[in-house]
Amino acid sequence: MKKYKIFIPIILMVVIPAIFMTFISFFRFSTTLDRKLSDAFFHILPSHHFFSKDIVIIDIDELSIAKYADHPELGQWPWKRHIYPTLIGYTKLLTPPKITIIDIMFTERSDYDEAIVTANESLGEISHAANFRDGGIVIPRQGINEISQRFRVNLQTTLPFPQYENASFPIGKIGETAPMVHVVNVRADSDGILRRFSPVVMWNGLYFPTLALQAFVLGEPYQIETMDSNLLLTKENLKRVVPLGKDGMVRAYFYSEAELRNIPRYSASGIIESLEKLNSGEVEDPNDLLVPPSLFENKIVLIGTSAAATHDDVVTPHGLFPGVIAQAVFASNLTEGHLLKELPESYGISFTILVLLIGVLILFINQWHLLKNLYPIIAISMFVGLFYILYRMDFVISTYSFVLGFPISYLLGFAYLTYTEGKEKRKFNNILRNLVDPGVVSVALENMDSLKQGGEWEITAFFSDVAGFSTISEELSATDLAKLLNEYLSAMTLVLKSNSGTLDKYIGDAIVGIFGAPIQYKDHPKMACKSALEMLSELEKLRTKWNENNEFTPLARAMVFRIGLNCGLAKVGFMGTDSLASYTMMGDSVNLAARLEAAAKDYGVSILVSESIESVCKDEFHFRFLDWIRVKGKEAPVKIYSLESLQKDVTDVMRQAEREYELGFEMYLGRNWEKAIEHFQNVSKLYQREDISSHLLIKRCQSLFQNPPPVDWNGVYTRTSK
Repeated sequence: MKKYKIFIPIILMVVIPAIFMTFISFFRFSTTLDRKLSDAFFHILPSHHFFSKDIVIIDIDELSIAKYADHPELGQWPWKRHIYPTLIGYTKLLTPPKITIIDIMFTERSDYDEAIVTANESLGEISHAANFRDGGIVIPRQGINEISQRFRVNLQTTLPFPQYENASFPIGKIGETAPMVHVVNVRADSDGILRRFSPVVMWNGLYFPTLALQAFVLGEPYQIETMDSNLLLTKENLKRVVPLGKDGMVRAYFYSEAELRNIPRYSASGIIESLEKLNSGEVEDPNDLLVPPSLFENKIVLIGTSAAATHDDVVTPHGLFPGVIAQAVFASNLTEGHLLKELPESYGISFTILVLLIGVLILFINQWHLLKNLYPIIAISMFVGLFYILYRMDFVISTYSFVLGFPISYLLGFAYLTYTEGKEKRKFNNILRNLVDPGVVSVALENMDSLKQGGEWEITAFFSDVAGFSTISEELSATDLAKLLNEYLSAMTLVLKSNSGTLDKYIGDAIVGIFGAPIQYKDHPKMACKSALEMLSELEKLRTKWNENNEFTPLARAMVFRIGLNCGLAKVGFMGTDSLASYTMMGDSVNLAARLEAAAKDYGVSILVSESIESVCKDEFHFRFLDWIRVKGKEAPVKIYSLESLQKDVTDVMRQAEREYELGFEMYLGRNWEKAIEHFQNVSKLYQREDISSHLLIKRCQSLFQNPPPVDWNGVYTRTSK
């Protein structure tokens, strides 16, 4: 494709989609759209991370609340706080858990706070929930109390983290005696879906750990610092790099929906019941209990709620789940290193533009049609493949640019391709419909590139010319000459097309045709022979009509033509300019056909063909051998034949006459001029008319008798004229 022609596809397939992508990004629609699209891909692609085996949940579920709604020690929700030390203590009956993290807030006073205080002081590693929020009365910095100073994270950074206006820590002595405190607040994205979390949050210029961070550090000493745009956590020999986004939050890996539903959750009612049976002596072996204490050995235990009455549900990429499930996912992400890094939008846009540029090459430069048809599959496969490879490496590439840009690019490119190819098809159709039978045109146009490029293959070249047309034209007026020529050419061209021939051109009264192109037929020599014989019959009909109507002059009504046929390799294709092109043929085999048409006059035959035609058509058509000749411009001799009829129409007289001719030619080659002349004379007697071919050979024998040829003479006659 020319340079100026490729400019439009680039505009349509690259520039316009790029402008649209820029528009989406400029108005900040891209981030939410990206995350929604990536959620969809995460659902489709197989998981490569699995939920941590170290995390379990004690769940205050619907069964627990319903079962103990009338219990004097618990009552309706919220339960009395002395139950929590019971639940925590049960997990420590055998080997204690690594840490117990409570996802229930004790930010208001109750009559049972002392039980929580006692648990804090005696049961070990417990982390209590703090509630951070926006709105209400903003507490100034001087209002920061001892609890907040004790539990803050020692972090110095300029990176942004989620920031809140107010904070509520565990109340009174619960907070004062709490071994650890974590913030349970989470922030959903603008579409209301919780996808991200932060290891720390900010209040009053101080940083505080979230539940996920407490699950990672397990109450042990650790270091926290920022490095570039990442958060670096170090604990003993374990390092965790947290890839932060622009707002200090990290994309969570939400596993599969099945995994979320199969997170180990043990009903609080089951624990209470198990403890009652153990205390009453009903069950002696703890392993036989409904919820054995061994389930919590060396685990990270989260205590939370899933009952509807607790109003602690969040919307995740997998739908509505209890908040404690989301917190468990964040804890698993940080402890196992299952953290996703959202790559900058520019990465996705760059990849998309690369794919769009490849699309331009495939649609408008590439000549392989199958590749054009496979282009959408290839592009989508490239994108999905790249997305999955990066996803396996815990990177998330921007998707909106491809998901929106590629369809726009493909539709615009395909529409323009359809328009341009349709334009070219209309152009070539206008040319071909005058050259080829309409039934052939549609087939030829199916492969436009092949049609435009052409090629070199075996065809049969057809040349015909009216004998003595110059004399005929001198006798007729311009009107009659045009009428005669139009009738003749129309009838002959119709025969040509009906036999799947292609009209190359008219040269005055001459017709040039091609058999075997643009569609490559195997039997193109036979098609040409059939067409030539039918033209003889059609001309006879025209002469009968002209004589009956007394049209034109006697010479015109007696019109005859000559045809030359040759089969061989030739270059075929459209040649000319964009505005004026014709489908034509070139090559030595074409030139020979033209020479044969001219030579037909010398031998007095209507259809003169080469041996290449006779050898493949002799089973269906009858040919008469005439001579060995060397045409002008070629050194190699050619064996020529006259196409006489179909095999079924051959008569005994024809066979006898042709046998006499062949005997005469044998004598001619043997330099027995007198015997040769005798046989050639017998041919005319058998036909009962002068046989011009025989007469030609008689004259040649007489000449050679008077002027004997050289010793190395082989009987080949060299024509000196075209």
